[in-house]
Amino acid sequence: MRSNRKLRMSKKRRISIVAVCAAAAITGGVLSSSAFGTDDEEQPKAARPSTASAPVTVTVADNAGTATDNATFTNGVMALKAPAAPRKAAAAAPHGEGWKLAGPGTSLSTGYTIKFYDQKSADWLSRYAKASATDLRRITHLPITVDTKPVGWNYERPKGEIVMGVLKRPCVPPKDGGSHGWKVVHDGSGTKNLSCGFYASSVADTVTSGHAYIDSSFFTTDGTPLPSWGETFMRNHISHEIGHTLGMTHANRSATRGDCVKGSDSGEKPVMCTPAEAYPDNRAGTYVQQFDVQGLRHLAKGAGATLSPQGKVTGLGGKCLDVKGGKATNGTQIQLYHCTGGVPQSWLLEQDGTFRALGKCLDNAGNAATNGNKIQLSDCTGKASQKWSVNAKGQIVHVASGKVLDVTGGSTADSTKVQLYSANTTKRQVWVTPK
Repeated sequence: MRSNRKLRMSKKRRISIVAVCAAAAITGGVLSSSAFGTDDEEQPKAARPSTASAPVTVTVADNAGTATDNATFTNGVMALKAPAAPRKAAAAAPHGEGWKLAGPGTSLSTGYTIKFYDQKSADWLSRYAKASATDLRRITHLPITVDTKPVGWNYERPKGEIVMGVLKRPCVPPKDGGSHGWKVVHDGSGTKNLSCGFYASSVADTVTSGHAYIDSSFFTTDGTPLPSWGETFMRNHISHEIGHTLGMTHANRSATRGDCVKGSDSGEKPVMCTPAEAYPDNRAGTYVQQFDVQGLRHLAKGAGATLSPQGKVTGLGGKCLDVKGGKATNGTQIQLYHCTGGVPQSWLLEQDGTFRALGKCLDNAGNAATNGNKIQLSDCTGKASQKWSVNAKGQIVHVASGKVLDVTGGSTADSTKVQLYSANTTKRQVWVTPK
């Protein structure tokens, strides 16, 4: 991505790398990549220069094939070349609104370990990788871990490992914009302001490993993000590249620059969108529900993972537990409303005891135990106010207080508030949750 240091170029010379995420199915294995590069108009708002001319867009196909998971450097260059075996036509990769897969539809059931090429890479990237791994474990229920012991630049990567490195201008797209010929270099001769992430598929329809290279130009000399970037944008950037190593591709609706779905779960573009202007709030660096999450759940399901139940929660009068107005703002009231099948009524019942919608959590305001206390949507914090269970009676129990979700006054009218209340035998406290 482009910082605002010495990056003003003429209209004729400015290039925007826009990824075209077509994956090629290859006999013996697939290695596909997705690049993450920006020009002035693709930076976070704080990073954009005050004088920017219109960019010239160049479309680059960002995939390449290999018959093995290994992709080591030879004389400082790692080349992703076309295999000798003839390629087969690829089936369309699964996708939905706001998420797409690059090709394979299955993760490894044994999960993945994220490693680093050298100590610098571990020091600069591990905290972002750990945060992303935590989120990925929650979504996929697969063992995704981080090992900070450096493996060396000539490491032969086995199945089940993702290796990340920091280099100056590491990524070299193919000159002809084709599917093959991507290179990663050590000498800084790559394309400016571009990071790239790749996945390997040495088992049919399966993401078997991955690797990613982050441009050191996005950091200061001590390994902190440039002031023009900040932590929020960097968290999105690293999560984006890790998403590529796991088989996710850009969430764009078309090859048109900037044409990316805006998440109704967040009001922002998802992490896997390019240009990446995703989640400028404290959800940065996460794969928020309804969008990137659905692609990751698809991959994990293919691996045989038991996913968290997701769907509508119905109560009194057959109506749904609903986020008022579909607003992901902290403090938004939870209510009863007729079932629409919309995002504000799609709940993930996570193993950690949280009920999640719109990328946030069902929350007992202030963790109070008072009858009539407000039930709201709020940032997921892991605190006791957000821990729930469903008992044999169908009551949704707030674990800390022992009280339950209750429809105020027993009314079935749309927009009736849901509150906290002492458990009783009335139907206003009975819910049907997804299994």
